[in-house]
Amino acid sequence: MNRRILIILLAVLGAIPVVTGVTAVVGGLDFSPDDTNGTPYFDSEYRFLGVWWAAAGVLLWWSLRAPRRRAVVTRALLGVMVLGGVARLLGVVLTGLPPLPFRVSMTVELLVIPALLIWHRRAYPMVRPPVA
Repeated sequence: MNRRILIILLAVLGAIPVVTGVTAVVGGLDFSPDDTNGTPYFDSEYRFLGVWWAAAGVLLWWSLRAPRRRAVVTRALLGVMVLGGVARLLGVVLTGLPPLPFRVSMTVELLVIPALLIWHRRAYPMVRPPVA
């Protein structure tokens, strides 16, 4: 596949954390995908993580404006998403299955994102900065 398709896929992938992150910040646990009646602690954490999640999406969009020069940013963000999927998998082992949207997210994080990382590496080999 060509680079344009990769950029489009990553741009769409960036939209998911922006939309869900902003929703978490604005709505708190009221917009959680299950009927969690969380404490103020969990609501606070949910909103805080929503900011980080939305920022990751914006940063992914930013990295796509110069995909070759900012390849390390794209790969770092995708790598963190994979690690998030591993953390979700640990949660499944320790506490059981999360609500459906998080199971879908985990599947994407563990299967789709690694494939995109490999594709990105082939499309944009690392460029070494010039030595000053």
